[in-house]
Amino acid sequence: MLLLSAAWAFGTVFFACGDDKPESSGEWFDTPTVEVEGMMARVSCTTTLGVGIVTAENAGFVCTAESGSSQTERDITVTGTTLTGRLQDLQPDTRYTVRAFATLGSVRIESPAATFRTGTVPAPESQDLTTRTGWAELPAMDPASEELFYAAHYCEGLPGGRNYTVCCDVEGRIGVWSAFPLHKCYQGNQTRTDKWAYDPEVPRLIQPSLTSGSYQPQPGYSRGHLLASEDRTVSYAANVQTFYVTNVAPQWQNSFNSGVWSSLEGDCWNNICADTLYVVSGVWGVHETATVTDKAGNPCRVPSHFFRVLLRSKDGDTGRKVQEMSAEELQCVGFWFENRAYPSGKPSANMVSVAEIERLTGMRFFVNVPNAPKETFDASAWSFR
Repeated sequence: MLLLSAAWAFGTVFFACGDDKPESSGEWFDTPTVEVEGMMARVSCTTTLGVGIVTAENAGFVCTAESGSSQTERDITVTGTTLTGRLQDLQPDTRYTVRAFATLGSVRIESPAATFRTGTVPAPESQDLTTRTGWAELPAMDPASEELFYAAHYCEGLPGGRNYTVCCDVEGRIGVWSAFPLHKCYQGNQTRTDKWAYDPEVPRLIQPSLTSGSYQPQPGYSRGHLLASEDRTVSYAANVQTFYVTNVAPQWQNSFNSGVWSSLEGDCWNNICADTLYVVSGVWGVHETATVTDKAGNPCRVPSHFFRVLLRSKDGDTGRKVQEMSAEELQCVGFWFENRAYPSGKPSANMVSVAEIERLTGMRFFVNVPNAPKETFDASAWSFR
């Protein structure tokens, strides 16, 4: 049994321990109070140990769902003897228990448990992007879908403010595709920011908890960018948006994300032109054996395949919109990969027609470019390793 006494004048606490189990009682903490706001909860708890004993450095809250999964929140504030914090990334309509804790020396003490239930949320509604017929890169979309969520990202300083458009898998918590233009105007001297963040245009409920680390377990699948960080080096603001957790999917790291996929991303820049290169980068399917979770323990779909499809003018410098060009003036190509290690780092080994990827996935690409020659491709017209 834990024996505790305090020399209040010196702000010192002494412990004698018969075991190292957490001591949980109302002797050291009051029961926490909880205010629920949808999938977030504000928690506060008062300690009886006196000012300065419990600090933001040695204390926090631990929250446990009825399923048994738990998360610890250490980003708290302590004012006098009151601890406050926010519990985020909670599941809807779920019963939780929460306790305050403090680690003092080698001993951890905990408060009595408070229980609460998170709220329910209406089904998220995507941005209606079907009117963006001037965006050559966009695939076909279904804004009424309850399985997919669409959002466009804008950034000051880019042409028309347009950065990229994302499609998310609501249940799978991954990016399905990102569609974007590539042009020299998106290049600059900005280095990789690594500022992982939630997407402000997408409901937090359907996003993976990946801001503080990658998929679990590790090593294995990394946060595979759909729009690469290196594709947006023109400014800090443009690069930061590539680190939204909606712009990634579980991708095998060794010899895929770090190999042929990286080569594909780099080689796309060998194919830009004044008329702009239009790209859709995405995933398809469900891996037969692999399973991963995010940092909060939520399952995330592991795709069986990754792909990229590209469209540009053959001339490269016509000064005209690709929507106005004939099939003879345009060229397309696709790349299709299993989500696995590749001994070869040459993207050209996985070249296929855009029509073939449409057949495999059921998706429709470049729907705003009526004459896109998706049935054929000429490998010699492209510069890929």
